[in-house]
Parts: sequence; structure tokens; C-alpha cells
Amino acid sequence: MNQYTEVSLPSVETMLDVDAHEELAQVRRERTLNTSIAALDDFIGGFGSSQVTLLDSSDRLLFDMVHLLCVNQVSEDGREVVWVDGGNSINPYSLANICKRLRIDSREILDSVSVSRAFTAYQFVTLIDEMMEAEVERTKAGTLVVTCFPDLFLDKDMWWSESLQLMKRCITAIQNVTRKHDTVTLVTNFGLSKLLHKKSMRSLVYGSADKVLRLENARSAIRISLVNEGRSMLYHPVPHYQRTLDEFLGPAGKTYR
Repeated sequence: MNQYTEVSLPSVETMLDVDAHEELAQVRRERTLNTSIAALDDFIGGFGSSQVTLLDSSDRLLFDMVHLLCVNQVSEDGREVVWVDGGNSINPYSLANICKRLRIDSREILDSVSVSRAFTAYQFVTLIDEMMEAEVERTKAGTLVVTCFPDLFLDKDMWWSESLQLMKRCITAIQNVTRKHDTVTLVTNFGLSKLLHKKSMRSLVYGSADKVLRLENARSAIRISLVNEGRSMLYHPVPHYQRTLDEFLGPAGKTYR
């Protein structure tokens, strides 16, 4: 006697759900955040969602870039920003000045950036490992920013072995939230030598990122390097009170005066 195994075929609704999930995954893979500075965007290729980007810098252009990316996140994508600050680096006046340059309502931007500051390594760990994901879920944030990541872990009153374990714990939390919630994640370090203070610190932080952007002073310019790709460029930043030609012309060649 022949034996048959009953096989349940997927319903049309289930097949449509699968297609919808595949389309959603494709959209998630393609979402990027740009600086709106043509020279930088052409070189960097945007900051991708579900990716952790490390910005390691010796120049304060780092902070200008992060503030600009936050403004663009809210104004272009409509999603909020969660910012965990380990070095008192967020400046609401910088956000407001960028909004003024771009003719954007600064109140909307400021209301859409959720900031948490830490003043000790233990506070920093609590914010990242215990509170950060809930805030990303609450705000449905599109961008996650963690600034001055190594600073608080270099406390002379802490054993390096403890600092190292806490850093690994934070890195794991950042990676998990980034993947789970499809955020554009920016982790920063200001002061290139900081990552060289302790053995294995640089390799740990660099190795945890999907993309590493390094900014170094080079005479009158800034050398910007994509470390993992082995590419670099020289960038001449424009003072914050001046506008670039692209900004002056505006979209589709429209001139602003």
C-alpha cells in the first residue's frame, strides 16, 4: 500500500506576505543618509541603515558632519534621532545654525533629536545597554548616534580589564539595536590618539564597525579616509557662515538670495 505524506501548500496570502517581507528587506538594505555635501557624498557613498559607521577624527569637522546628518535625517526621512552622548558634544546651536542655512524650521529638528548624556562610564553603559533600545523603539528613530565613545572608559580610576568588558558590552548592544531596528548608526571618537592609549582598544573599536571613516588634519585640508576600502581624499571645508555653490543654486538650479 502506498503511503502519502500530507503536504500543506502556502496560501496566496502567505505568499504575498513573503513577497512583502522581501520587498521590505530590499528597501531596508537601500536606505542611506547623506551629508548633502556633494564632494563628501560622492566619496563616502552615504551612511547605510543596519550598519555601524565609526567616525574617528582629529578635526572638529566630525561634529559638524554629525549635526548635519541629524538635521538631514529628520528633514529628509521624517524619522527621529536618538543621540547618546559620552562627551558633551551635542550643540543645539549648531543644529539651529544648520537649519537656518537650509531654511528649515529648527523647532521641528530640535524636537526630533532625543539626547541622553552620561558623565561616568557606568552611566554610559546603562544608557546604551539598558535604555537605548527602548528609546529607539519609542521614537521609531532612523538614526542612532553615540558620540565620544571611548572617552569615559579611559577613566584612570577604572581597571582597564573592567573598561574593556564594559566597552564590549556596549558595542554588542549598539550592533544589536542597529540590525534589529534598521538604524543608520554613527559612533564617534574625537582625538585619534585616544584609541592608542590601551592595548587592543583600537582593534576592538575599528573591528566592531561596518564602515570606518577617518578624518585627519593635513595642512590646509582634511584627509578623509575609508579605512576598510583603502581610499582617501583631501577635503577643504567651507566655514559655517559661508554657503557652497550647490547651496546657493538650490534644487534644479534655483538661486537663493
